[in-house]
Amino acid sequence: MEFFSIHLMALRIYGLLDCNNFFASCEKLFRPDLVNKPVVVLSNNDGVVIARSPEAKQLGITMGEAYFKIKRLAESGKITVFSSNFSFYGDISNRIMQMLYRWVPLVEVYSIDEAFLDFTNLGFDFETITPLQQEIVATIKKWTGISVSLGLGPTKTLAKVANDIAKKGIAQQGIVQQGITQQGNGICNLMEKEYRHEMLSHIEIDQVWGIGRRLAPKMVKLGIHTARDLTMIDPLWMRRKFGILLEQLIRELNGEHCIDLNNVPSPRKSIQVSRSFHDAVDDFPTLAEAVATFAAKACEQARSDGTVAAGIYVHLNTSRYKEPYFSESKAQGFDRATAHSPTVIRTALELLKSLFRQGTQYKKATVILLNLQDNAVTKSQGMLFNTDNKTPEKRNQEERLMKSVDQINQMLGKGKLFFGSQGMKQNWRGASEHRSPEYTTCWDELPVVMAK
Repeated sequence: MEFFSIHLMALRIYGLLDCNNFFASCEKLFRPDLVNKPVVVLSNNDGVVIARSPEAKQLGITMGEAYFKIKRLAESGKITVFSSNFSFYGDISNRIMQMLYRWVPLVEVYSIDEAFLDFTNLGFDFETITPLQQEIVATIKKWTGISVSLGLGPTKTLAKVANDIAKKGIAQQGIVQQGITQQGNGICNLMEKEYRHEMLSHIEIDQVWGIGRRLAPKMVKLGIHTARDLTMIDPLWMRRKFGILLEQLIRELNGEHCIDLNNVPSPRKSIQVSRSFHDAVDDFPTLAEAVATFAAKACEQARSDGTVAAGIYVHLNTSRYKEPYFSESKAQGFDRATAHSPTVIRTALELLKSLFRQGTQYKKATVILLNLQDNAVTKSQGMLFNTDNKTPEKRNQEERLMKSVDQINQMLGKGKLFFGSQGMKQNWRGASEHRSPEYTTCWDELPVVMAK
């Protein structure tokens, strides 16, 4: 055991934390009546299933299943259905991700419900790493109410495999009875080579991170059916046949570090806001309200990121399932990079006018802010590239206005202050009949506890 501890200290120790059934778990947080009950979350416009609780999975409800196919289950009370509430999910996610810095200094937020952690050089050995895993999983559950899984491995790929094992409970089924450090309760450790190889033999090739459905058939033709099979293939030969990414994958599965932790998010190059309409839109005023709203939302995100846009892109299309199909877009640059909502909305509506065809049944609109730049850098350029004929005082005034709008909306709730071109009723908005309150992000929707 002493030798193993020294060997472990020389290795990298990566973890992948994943929130279990995240969207459905969030919906259960403030609904104790839904504990152990089947819950599904629907996409925009209440179209298809995008998240399921374990109980809903047991009923045979699949990802991407159309809501109308399971509506009878909801109407009969056999399942509880929620419209997607991404502001709520994003806030819970942010709370969990910030908690992770209590235990590790380096965190790579991989998605809204996943994060890679770097435990290397923190002084952990075989005896202390497992209690730490248990502490992280238990603390997040206690403080947020969200169940998580945490897998460890000497590479990011093996940490991902370990997390999948922790979630699916493969180790609990008796495949490996010892050596993985007390499986169950949402943890798995694949630091030891001999046990790692045993576990990889139970991972189907299409379940391996980086393989997926596209490459899986090609792997099967080569006689590669499991992750363990893949580790036995010459990585250089696979590189010549499939590229460097597959070579790195094989090396990582064999415990050789190839992929670094990226704890500094790459700056956005663009911001896209789009929506498919529940009912097709054929009149300009309604479409203009939607495009103005998308432009305002994109500007708000840009200001939050401290960026400004050099241009804007507007796209319209009809349903792909009806003829004739129409899809057209236009882009335009700004005289000076900006995140000033009135300027961006005005330009977006000008593009919309040139795209709009009377009588066309539009099913989707998209607005994208292009070529984002750091606002501080743009401001420091001063008057050198002043092509918009605005004085510094005028630009400062616009910036203060936008800051005030953002602050008011943060204090009073999202969308309390908006631009007239966004409209009042916004009839273009899709169905969202089952949306839960924004319990943690809106003052008006905070949960209320009633004393008996």
